[in-house]
Amino acid sequence: MANCKRYMLSLLLLAVIGAPGLAQAQGKQDCYVITSDNRKISGRALKADDQGNLVLDVDGKLKMPFRAGQYKMGFVSKPKEVAALEQLFAEKKYDQVISQADGVFAKYKYLGWSNVIASMHADALLTGNKVAEAKRVLVAANRLAGEQRELLEASMVKIYIADKDYDKADSVLKRQMVSADEAKAAQAFCLFGEMAEAKGDKKQAVLEYLKVLMLFENNKKVDEVRSMAKSRATKLMRELNDPRVDKIAAYQ
Repeated sequence: MANCKRYMLSLLLLAVIGAPGLAQAQGKQDCYVITSDNRKISGRALKADDQGNLVLDVDGKLKMPFRAGQYKMGFVSKPKEVAALEQLFAEKKYDQVISQADGVFAKYKYLGWSNVIASMHADALLTGNKVAEAKRVLVAANRLAGEQRELLEASMVKIYIADKDYDKADSVLKRQMVSADEAKAAQAFCLFGEMAEAKGDKKQAVLEYLKVLMLFENNKKVDEVRSMAKSRATKLMRELNDPRVDKIAAYQ
């Protein structure tokens, strides 16, 4: 009973004084912490310090602390800095992605966005063939918990392909290909296409990209992957003078 009273007193004290020095992301019940025993505790704001200690603002009054190593994951809705980084990546402004990614990663790596940020950072580095730097980025993110783990795995595969370590890439992709997660499976087929391209087998690459189009029709979750696969397939088909290219270009 005494321990319980002391714990409640500490929570009330935190509610009054807050937790200065912590990076914060806010939203309306769109922040949560997954505890060590897999409970999901939602709140209105979540903060993280540089050591990974979290403070969850439950309702504007009660604030719950979570020490690093004593929870599985914290999460906030997409921060504006992450959205801005995604926009830069979509616009192929890779130098800007590279220059900003470390700062955004440091701020949100304990708040569920480590995989998303690191994946963009690594992929941007790979466009300049900076394989060693991309590996460093992924190793740092791999130690952390975060949403969209499949993005990190995809970037890992791209590094294997860049290193011509096709056996490792093949092993990861075969596992993803049979995943119940359709986004992950579609991504795997697309990366099989990229690997075939890296090997110089354009016809096989086209086949893999077309699998994405045909197997994942009318699936909003994989629209982005299908669009990429279609773009890569039509580009290669034109290089191969394939007469079916216009038909594929018109395929929805």
